[in-house]
Amino acid sequence: MSARVSADCHFRDYIGQFDLWNELTDAQHDDLIAHTRFQHCAKGEFVHRGSLVQVGTLHIISGALRVYILSEEGREFTLYFLRDRDIALLASTAFLATMPCDISIEATKDTDLFVSNTEVVRGILDANIPVRARAYEYAVVRLSEMLWKFQQMLFTSADRRLAKFLLTESARTAGNEIRLTHEETAQYLGTAREVVSRLMREFSQEGLVQTSRGRIHILNRAALQERAGA
Repeated sequence: MSARVSADCHFRDYIGQFDLWNELTDAQHDDLIAHTRFQHCAKGEFVHRGSLVQVGTLHIISGALRVYILSEEGREFTLYFLRDRDIALLASTAFLATMPCDISIEATKDTDLFVSNTEVVRGILDANIPVRARAYEYAVVRLSEMLWKFQQMLFTSADRRLAKFLLTESARTAGNEIRLTHEETAQYLGTAREVVSRLMREFSQEGLVQTSRGRIHILNRAALQERAGA
């Protein structure tokens, strides 16, 4: 677990963790640091709720954020999660900045991050071609992730989606224990908590996983891969 960052810390001490900024000029480096502020969000607090164009560029030091949208009926749809050393450019890239969209960004764990001024970041991207190219690579990866998720929701059954998700999270954390509640898992999959709880009971009865409060332990990876269609 990452140590809590001091509230009087400075982005200058952390900018090296984000390779997006490796090719800044000295002037751009100083300008970005001068227009970046530290923020701590306790679990359940919001970094942002409202228009996409008002979101700054987020640099995650530790913790986790959930980025989601709301339907007119109030249903939440999770776009993706942000974790340690992730960057969210959001409104800073030109093709996203024009999207008329409201977005919510909520801390799913206690989170330390730095927020950079959107106009300053846009100015850097306009002037620095290598950095702009890397930024668009970041944006394409996020877009691909969202499109894949839409495809899964439309064409893949809930049990296969859950099995794939557990395998993906296990690979990400390099272990068999996944620290997520049923509610958090449901948020990521874009389904109801009751559906996840029912499927977890099925998986437990089949000997695929063992669950406890806020934890899911994979017992039979091969069988889970078969369930996922892998």
